[in-house]
This record gives sequence, C-alpha cells and structure tokens, in this order.
Amino acid sequence: MEDVSVVKIPIFISSDPSLWFTMLESTFESAISKPITESRTKYNHCVVNIPPDIAMTVRDIIMSPDTTDPYDNLKNEVISRYGESKSQEIRRLLAVEQLSDRKPSELLRVMQRRAENHNVADSLLLELFLQQLPPNVQSILTSISPLTSQNAAKIADKSLDISHAQVSAVSDSCSRPNVTPDCELLKELKNYFAKKLHFYVVREVILGIMSLVFGRKAPSAKMNCFGTIEYLTLK
Repeated sequence: MEDVSVVKIPIFISSDPSLWFTMLESTFESAISKPITESRTKYNHCVVNIPPDIAMTVRDIIMSPDTTDPYDNLKNEVISRYGESKSQEIRRLLAVEQLSDRKPSELLRVMQRRAENHNVADSLLLELFLQQLPPNVQSILTSISPLTSQNAAKIADKSLDISHAQVSAVSDSCSRPNVTPDCELLKELKNYFAKKLHFYVVREVILGIMSLVFGRKAPSAKMNCFGTIEYLTLK
C-alpha cells in the first residue's frame, strides 16, 4: 500500500481544470515517500478534493467508478463535462448583451468586461460578438481570416458607418419637395439598399481599414453582381 499521508493537493482551479489535473499529477509524482501511481489511490485523492459543484457534474462517475482506470476516467469526464458547462455559462452570460444603438466596439467592450473574470478565449468571445451584429456585417467579417475580436469590432464600426450613410442618402433624396416618380421606386428599394447597396462602396473602404488594422498588405476581395463578398482572405 502506498504512503499517501504527506500529499498536499492543490486547490481546484475552476477556470482551468486541465491545469489543475496537471498540477495534481506533479504532486503525485513528488509525493513522499514514493510517487503515487495506483489509479484508485489517485482517484480517491481527486474525489475528496474537487468542489461539490464539480462533483455534481460527474456524479455518475463517482457513484460508479471505472474498474480499469478510475482516475483517468474521472479526469477525462471532469475536463469534458465541466468545460462544456462552463462554456454554456459564458454563452448565457454574454448573450444578454445586444447591439441596439451602440457601436460594435462599444458592445465588445461591455462583453469583455462581463467576461474578464471567466478566462474566456478570444475565439469564443469573437463568436458570441459576431452573433450580435447585423447579417450583412457578419458576412463581411466571417470571410476574413485571421480575425480577432478587436479587429472585428474596428471593421464592424466602419462598415455600419458606411451602411448608415448610404441609407441616409437615399432617405434624404426621397424627402425633398417636388419628388419625381422615380423617387417612389427608391423608397420601395430602401430596405434593399440598406442590405446590399453599401457593399459596392464598402469594398475599397474595408480593404483600406484592414490594411490599417492588420498592418500589412490589404487582402484581395471579389464581389458578385448582388454586392455580396464571395471571397476575402488575407495574403
């Protein structure tokens, strides 16, 4: 039987279970008077040291441990299940933030503040941020690679500024006195312009913005006749 009385188990790291298990295994290897190698012994140490809320996510594993390798089985399930539940918690936390009348960069700052204590990866923050943007802006940003949340916010700000300017121009022309019948057609197409027309103008502007954002040669882009970006990648 292994001597386990001198093992000092590190405090569980809720934000990074994988790191905690790595530290735990280092503790097992450096245990006095000899390393702890038996899976059942490591499993027992793990069970009595994980927080109750974490234990609840793997209750079935604790109540009926694996007979072959109980420690590795418990370790894998804790990392998998708690990581998934943590991601869901973060998604719920950030999903309450909406763009509304804010600039995209303002929305991102709010989301970052809400996420700062949760060790949120930028890839997840970017995914949740993009979901709050208008579809036409999403179509631009999802075609750019690589992309960070900060760069996405800068490009989204400029894209929306251009889109709003296009819509305002159409509205102003149709609100003047003595309008022609053609202006009635423009009124009917206003929503279409809001979604599509700005792509023709935004192309060169977006490429210029990306040159500034990424600090290198602007990416190439191609649009079809509907103003939709078909391809946009960094060189």
